[in-house]
Amino acid sequence: MENKLKVIYQIQEVLKKYGYFDIDRISNEILEYATESNIAIEDILSRISNYEPWEYICGKADFYDNTFKINNSVLIPRIETEQIIDISKDFLRSNPSYDCIVDIGTGSGCIIISLAKIFCNKNNFKFIGIDISSKALKIAKENSVLHNVNENISFRKDYLLSNHSIGKNSLIIANLPYIPTDMYRDLDKSVKDFEPREALDGGKDGLKYYRELLDQLEKNNPSKYFVTLLIEIEPSTIETVEELFTQYKYRIIKDYRGLKRFLLIHLS
Repeated sequence: MENKLKVIYQIQEVLKKYGYFDIDRISNEILEYATESNIAIEDILSRISNYEPWEYICGKADFYDNTFKINNSVLIPRIETEQIIDISKDFLRSNPSYDCIVDIGTGSGCIIISLAKIFCNKNNFKFIGIDISSKALKIAKENSVLHNVNENISFRKDYLLSNHSIGKNSLIIANLPYIPTDMYRDLDKSVKDFEPREALDGGKDGLKYYRELLDQLEKNNPSKYFVTLLIEIEPSTIETVEELFTQYKYRIIKDYRGLKRFLLIHLS
């Protein structure tokens, strides 16, 4: 017991030094992972000291009370993004005519899989996950099998919605790269050195991909269809985001810290 406490203390000191917060939980996870994988604690701490995120080291991350496989082909799911699930649940339950969820930039699949687990018992409900990265789609498909919803979700490779038409009565969820390039350059090493830049850097003002997506939607959305877009943004860009969607009816939703992080936009 004394030796275990000594190791836990050693782990926690490294975690504190490199900016981790939930050190009690993570230190126990590291000890368990090292024991099960027969990996030296020192090797794990060396990787953490090099700013490699713990989630990439152990190959998994938690999101909305589920655990997902990840690697450095996909972003680490953020706790802020979990609110997208709650917003989607409320919207779909209030709008029962909607029968399709499209998750653009699906990454690990954590959003579409979490929603499929909630709504897969609804008849004729469609779930679609789209990503430009074949490596990301591979992880997303593995996660859908892990969570037993692989038969419910169709994963497709595409650049936004370049090659796919929009189904009627669709909720389109887009958590696209939204960090302005100058802000990206100032991110922590654990982000810049390990997470895929193409999933983070949203161009000069952070809205490059949202502009392109809106252009695609405006060209391909028949007026008789009900289509709603739910996006996550960098809160500091809210004024520019509002200008982009000014012609549409939209609602800004604050995150749990009171920041303007989500927009629900009615395109029809």
